[in-house]
Amino acid sequence: MAKVSVIVPIYNSEKYLKRCLDSLINQTLEDLEIILVNDGSTDGSRDIILKYMSSDKRIKLIDKANGGQASARNLGLSQAIGEYIVFIDSDDYVQPNLCERLYQTVLNGYDIVVTDYYIIDGNNKEYYKTSNHEEGVISLKDYLLTAVCPWNKIYRKSFLIDNKFKFPEGIIYEDYASIPTLVNYNPKVYYLPEAFVNYIHTEVSTMRSDEYKTKYENIFVATNFLYEHLCNSEYKEELEYLISNHFLYLGSLNFYRFNKYDQLDKIADFMKDKFPKWSKNKYVKKMDFKARVLMKLFYHKKYNVIKFIQKIKR
Repeated sequence: MAKVSVIVPIYNSEKYLKRCLDSLINQTLEDLEIILVNDGSTDGSRDIILKYMSSDKRIKLIDKANGGQASARNLGLSQAIGEYIVFIDSDDYVQPNLCERLYQTVLNGYDIVVTDYYIIDGNNKEYYKTSNHEEGVISLKDYLLTAVCPWNKIYRKSFLIDNKFKFPEGIIYEDYASIPTLVNYNPKVYYLPEAFVNYIHTEVSTMRSDEYKTKYENIFVATNFLYEHLCNSEYKEELEYLISNHFLYLGSLNFYRFNKYDQLDKIADFMKDKFPKWSKNKYVKKMDFKARVLMKLFYHKKYNVIKFIQKIKR
């Protein structure tokens, strides 16, 4: 049995895949299983995987029809043999001590270890701190305030399997929908304030596209999934913040840049129905002032005011 299984969903990643795989095969922790889930790639990604497999027996290839990152991660998890699980995206790359540091930490009786990460956009590299806490055990409320991405964490596999955890398939935003819901299983969570993953903003990123994609509307499915799984829990204030930030703010910003006012109206209506007092949320109050102004304008459907402000700035 491997100590750590690293699961990488791959779809048409040939431009970045070698850099990702090099960072994994050169980990200082050698007792790894590297599961590469080829999610129906039509480029040269599979050929690259086969070349790496010929020289590194720790690599396991799983081929499947295209179904999205969630289905690829779920399949990889179902076949993993490692005691602990790390998810990495194929266009990112990691520090050489990622697996060793996370494994050494999670061994101390934790179900999840959360870390910081780097954001790389062109030539700019920024350290992203996911928690305001010092290193140590954090509460589940504090866990809900960390980044919702799956790849800045290590998980005890039995914790995920025993609780039948799966990413919701067929949508994007599957991480926002599901990673917070792990609190329902009362994990013991440790925060390690070090950055190991280099998260890359690429020109082909779904959320950076210049063309509107109907899959953006998956955010409604994801938000409803998250709401249904946490609305009756003790984390209502944290849930309100998560949805205010990811749905009312980030979701609205994305629809606004494509002038999709019907979708913006749906977000505002959801917030008026479920979270009419969102602006008084203690976590929302700590958000950037400009973000809070935009959120209020989106909530009240004042799209012309936003356009006027942008026109003045230009």
